[in-house]
Amino acid sequence: MCASMCTHRKMKSWGLLALRLAIGVIFMYMGASKIWINHAGASLMFSGIGFPGGGSLGAYFVGAFEFVGGLMVLLGVYANFATAWLSIIMLVAMATVHKGGPFMGYFLPLAVLGGCLAIMGGGAGRYRLVKMECRCPKCKSAMSGGMKNGGCCGGKCEGKCGDETMGCSCGKSDCAECGKK
Repeated sequence: MCASMCTHRKMKSWGLLALRLAIGVIFMYMGASKIWINHAGASLMFSGIGFPGGGSLGAYFVGAFEFVGGLMVLLGVYANFATAWLSIIMLVAMATVHKGGPFMGYFLPLAVLGGCLAIMGGGAGRYRLVKMECRCPKCKSAMSGGMKNGGCCGGKCEGKCGDETMGCSCGKSDCAECGKK
């Protein structure tokens, strides 16, 4: 991850880690609550909003996606994919469960949705379990062509160093192009 002129590289990495930990813990707890902690209450809630297949099935289904997605975000394992489906869960929750309630009832879901979108847009950061996660188009095409060490994932930033549009998330602490350490 190349340093940009407006943010300190380590602060950005620590900030993304803190955001991932917060979002991950929130979703893991909510998923666990639907599956184990308060399954009966979650089943009743899903029955009340008319979830297809019944309330118990809905609680297990959504709870499993929340728990696994939260764990993926927490560990930084394909966090972009996990935050995509967690964002959908949050949008559906705001349209169903929180609908008709006071505006203040939307604050927490909006904040969690914003955190998911930030991780989806900015990546999982340097401190994550899976380091070979490709995000930029050049890297994805190199990886799909059978080249295992090309593009960003091979540790070389493609394009201009620090170019946020490339989306390189190789996790390197330095960049050969710009010489930043």
